[in-house]
Formats: sequence, structure tokens, C-alpha cells
Amino acid sequence: MSVSAISSSPGAATSASNVSSQIAKLQGQLKELTQKLKDTANSDMEAELKVQTTKMLQAQIVAVQAQIQALQQQQQQSQQKSSAGDAKPAQAAEATAGRPNYSALGGQVDTYA
Repeated sequence: MSVSAISSSPGAATSASNVSSQIAKLQGQLKELTQKLKDTANSDMEAELKVQTTKMLQAQIVAVQAQIQALQQQQQQSQQKSSAGDAKPAQAAEATAGRPNYSALGGQVDTYA
């Protein structure tokens, strides 16, 4: 048995639908592995073989869960970046709307007359 290698590097540009598709595939794998684990527990194989198979399946389940979690975090970060990117220009425009345009030094000095 093998866990398919679905990895994502932080610099890789992946679309939201691609990430969602990868998560769906991994969730399908997770269901498959869980079913195999149940089948192993109910099987009549030798005790030592059953223990080894159970440990292997549990390790694969943990690996798939970690991949799902990493993809979900990547998806959240990309959503946060896109919503933050949309908000920054509007916030900057609001912040400067009421102020006259002075040089950088003039904006940092308070004057009292």
C-alpha cells in the first residue's frame, strides 16, 4: 500500500479549485484507508501480521490527514492574502482622504501655533 504523494510548495501557484480537488482526493483516500483498517481489525489473519498492518494503515492515515491539513492551511492563507490585498488600497485611500498631501517629514512633525 502506498500513500500518493500530493505535495504543495509554498511558492507554487495553485488555484482554489485545484486545492479543493486535491483535498477531495485525499479525503477519498482517507475513507479507503479507514475501511481497510476496519477490515484488518475484523480479519482472521495472524496476530503479528494484523498488528503490523494496523500500524502501517494508521501511519498512512496520519500522513493523509497531515496533507489535508496542510492544503487547508494553504487555502486559508491564499484567501486571507486575496482579501487583505483587496482591503489595503481601500484602507489607504480612506486614511489619506482627509489629509493634505505633505512631504514625508511634514507628516511626522506636530506643529503648534
